Amino acid sequence: MRTLFFLLTLCSFSSVAFAQTGKLKQAQQKMDNLDYMGAIELYNLILEDGDEAAAKINLAEAYRKVNDTPNSEFWYGQVVRLPESEPIHKLYYGMMLQRNGKCDIAREWYQQYVDLTPDDQRGQLLLRACDYEDELMTKSDGTYEVKEVDFNSHSDDFSPQFYKGGLVFSSERDTNPIIRRTHTWTGNPFLELYYVDMRETGHEDGCGNYVFGRPEKFSSEINSKYHDAGVAFSRNGEEIFFTRNNFLDGKKGFDDNDIMRLKVFYARGEGEGEWGDLQSLPFNSNEYSVAHPALSPDGSKLYFTSDMPSGFGGMDLYVSEKENGRWGPPLNLGPEVNTEGHELFPHAAMDGQLYFASDGHIGLGGLDIYFTSQDESGIWKGPENMGYPINTLSDDFGVMFNEEGTCGFFSSDREGGIGNDDIYSFKKTAIPVEVLVYDEKTDLPIEGALVYVSCEGDSVLTDAEGLVRFDMKLNDCCDLFASMESYQPNNTKACANDITLADQLEIKIPLSRKAEFEIEGIVFDGLTKLPLKGASVTIENDCGQPLVAPFVTSSTGRYYFKLDRDCCYKVKATQNGYFAGIAEDVCTKGLEESETLVENLFLMPTTTAPYNPDDITSTIPGGPIDGNTETDHTYLDPSTRLWMDNDTRLPADGKYDDDRTYEKGILIEDGFPVGHIPTENPEDPNNAGNPGEEVAGGSNEPVQIPYLLHIYYNFDQASLRDDAIPELDKLLNLLVENEQYIIEIGSHTDARGSYHYNNRLSQRRADSVVRWLVERGLDRSRLVARGYGEKVNVNDCVNNVPCSEGQHQMNRRTEFKVIGCRDCEKADEIISKANPSPKVDRCKSCPF
Repeated sequence: MRTLFFLLTLCSFSSVAFAQTGKLKQAQQKMDNLDYMGAIELYNLILEDGDEAAAKINLAEAYRKVNDTPNSEFWYGQVVRLPESEPIHKLYYGMMLQRNGKCDIAREWYQQYVDLTPDDQRGQLLLRACDYEDELMTKSDGTYEVKEVDFNSHSDDFSPQFYKGGLVFSSERDTNPIIRRTHTWTGNPFLELYYVDMRETGHEDGCGNYVFGRPEKFSSEINSKYHDAGVAFSRNGEEIFFTRNNFLDGKKGFDDNDIMRLKVFYARGEGEGEWGDLQSLPFNSNEYSVAHPALSPDGSKLYFTSDMPSGFGGMDLYVSEKENGRWGPPLNLGPEVNTEGHELFPHAAMDGQLYFASDGHIGLGGLDIYFTSQDESGIWKGPENMGYPINTLSDDFGVMFNEEGTCGFFSSDREGGIGNDDIYSFKKTAIPVEVLVYDEKTDLPIEGALVYVSCEGDSVLTDAEGLVRFDMKLNDCCDLFASMESYQPNNTKACANDITLADQLEIKIPLSRKAEFEIEGIVFDGLTKLPLKGASVTIENDCGQPLVAPFVTSSTGRYYFKLDRDCCYKVKATQNGYFAGIAEDVCTKGLEESETLVENLFLMPTTTAPYNPDDITSTIPGGPIDGNTETDHTYLDPSTRLWMDNDTRLPADGKYDDDRTYEKGILIEDGFPVGHIPTENPEDPNNAGNPGEEVAGGSNEPVQIPYLLHIYYNFDQASLRDDAIPELDKLLNLLVENEQYIIEIGSHTDARGSYHYNNRLSQRRADSVVRWLVERGLDRSRLVARGYGEKVNVNDCVNNVPCSEGQHQMNRRTEFKVIGCRDCEKADEIISKANPSPKVDRCKSCPF
C-alpha cells in the first residue's frame, strides 16, 4: 500500500510537472509572439499551481509591457528576491515603484542597479530623477494650463497632429461592431487614424479654446487591418507620413523571428481627401522598426524613432535630410539625446526646438516629454524636462505645438482620464524668456555663466551660445543675476508687461571682466639708488575702501598692494631720516584688462650718514678713488659725498674719458654703486682714515643736506617773484607730507654790497619765504629763517673778483634743509651747521 501510494503520488506530481511544463512553453510562445495578454493569463494559472521563477519573471515583464504598473511592481518585487534575478530586474522594479509614486523606495533599487551595472547610464539618470522629483513637479507650475479633450474614448487615443481645420490622431476605439480585430499584445483593437473637426474660440489671451466635432476614421486608403498611427503632415497638408505595420499592397513582411515590424510610409494628396500610392521610405527594414515620423517646418528633415542596429539603447531618434528630392541616410541624434532606454514621438517645433518622449533621461517616471536643440556646430544639446503639469508620474508623450508655440496637445495615461492613453490640450500662460549673457567688451556670448532667476528661485548655466531660457507669466517681473568667474557680476530685471503669449522676451546681460589690479614697486634711497629697508609704505584711495595695513619693506625695498576697480590711489613711503616718497593719482579708472602698475619711490635723505672709517662694509654714497678725492674730471663733495663734475659743479652723471661711470654722483663699477672707504688713507688731506678725527665738512655727526630752491631775486630785492610760486608750492607740499621735520630756510646773496647789508638782505629774503609758507597754514614753529649773506658762495665770485651777472645770480639763492625733528629723540634740539662747501646743482636731487 505504501509502495502503491508512492507510485500514485509520483505519477500525480509527474502529471502536474508535465502540465506546468506545457503551460510554460505555451506562455513563452505567447511572449515571443508579443501576445502579452495571453501570456499573463497563462502565467497566473501556472503560479496558482506552484512557484515558478520563470513564470514570475515573465509575468512581471508582461505586465510592464501592457503598462499595468501596479501588477508589474508586485511581481518585480517577487522577482528581485529570486536567485535567478538579474540586475535589469532591479532597474525595472525601481521604474515601476517610481511610476507608482514610491520614489523613496525606488532609489534603493536604482542604487543596487548602478552598483551592479555602472556603465548603464539609465541607472545613474533614474537615481538622480528621484532627487529632482520635487523640482520637476514645480518647474512649470503656472506655465501651462492643461485640459482633457472631450473626444477621448475608453481605449487608447494619442499623438494628434494638426491637419486642415482639425486633428488627426491615433486610436484603438472600435467603431465597427461587425468585424472586430484585436492586437495580441494588449487584446485591444488595432490602432487606426481618426480625424476630428476643431474650431478655436476666444483669442483674448493669445491662445484659443477648442470646440471639437465627432471623430471619424481618417482615410480608407491610409488605414489598414493592422496598426496605422503616428502621423505627420507637411505644412500645406499635401504630404503624409505615418507609421504602419510592415504591410503594403496586401503583403505582410516579417523579420527573422516572424514579427511584423513597424515602417514609415509616405503618400501625396490628390485632392478631395484622396491619397496617391503609398511608398515605403528607403531606410525601412524588415529586421527593425521605424516609427513616429515628424517633419521639420521647412520639410527638409524627417525625424523618426527606430531600433535599428548600432543605436544607444531601445528605440533611438534619427533624422534624414532630403537631398535632391530623396531622403538621405538616417543619422542618429547622438548620446546627448538618445539613452539606453527609449526615445519616441519626436516633434519639430517652429522655433527650432525638438520635442520628444523618453524613459531614459531624468524624469518623473515612465515616459516624460523633453525638448532640445542644436548648437552652432550642429551638436544636439542636453535635453530639458518640460516638468509638471505636462509631465507626471505616468507616461506623457506625443506633444505638438501650434505655429505660434502658444497652444498644443499631448498624450498621457495619467490618472483621471477616460481611457488608457488620452489626449490633452494645453495653452501657455507664460511667455518664453531668452537671456543672453555676453562679454561687454568683445560682444561674444559667455558659456557657463550662472544666471539666478528670482521668480523661479533657481540658478541656470548658460549654454554654448550664452543663453538661458525659461518661461515667465504675463505681467510678472523677474530679477536676473548673472555671474561668472573672472567677471564682475551684473543684474537686470525682466518684465512681461504689454506683450502677448505669441511674443518672446529677449534680455541681454553684459558682463565686464573682473580685472585684477595691483601696484608694486621698490623704495630707493634717492641718493645711493639702493633699495631701502624698513620703509613704511601706506596707500589711500578716493573710493571709500577701508585702508590696509602699511607695508614695511625688506632689504629688497619692494612693496605690493592690491587695487580696486575705478579708484585712484596715493602711495606714500616714509623712513626716519628721509623725506617721504609719494606717488599720486595712481588710478585704475578706465582700465579694462588686469594690470600691475609700477611706481618706484625715491626717498631723499635729510642728512648724510655719519662717517665711520672703521666700518668698511657700510655703504655710503661715495668715497675716495684709490685714496684720491679728485680725478681729472670729478671731485668728491665732502658734505654730500657725491662725485661732482669739475666743469658743471653738478653731480657727475654718465661715462667719462677716464672710463669711470657715475650715476647722479654715485660711482658705478660692474653695475653696482661703489661706496667703500678704506680704513687707512695717508694721502687724505683731511685725515679721513684716522678714527675719531673730523673729516672735511664736519665731525662724525650726520651732515644736513641742503636742497636748492629755484627761487631767485632781483638785485637788492627781498620780495618773491612770480616765477618763485611754483617752487614754493612744491616746498609747501613737501612740508605738509613730512610734518615731523623742522626746516631751515637759508637765503644767500652775492658778494656785491657791504657785508652787513648782505646779511640783512638775506635775512629778509629768508623771512619772505617763511612768511609765505605760514600764510598758507604751515606751523611757524617748524620753520627757521636764516640769512647767510655773502658768507657761503657756490663759486669764486667773492669781493673784488670780476664775475658775470649769471655767476652772481647763482649765489643769490635760497636753500632748505632739515635741522630738527618734532617727534624724534632730542626733538627740541635744533641742529644747524654751516655748509662748508656748497654746490649748486639746480635742484636735480631735490626731494620734489
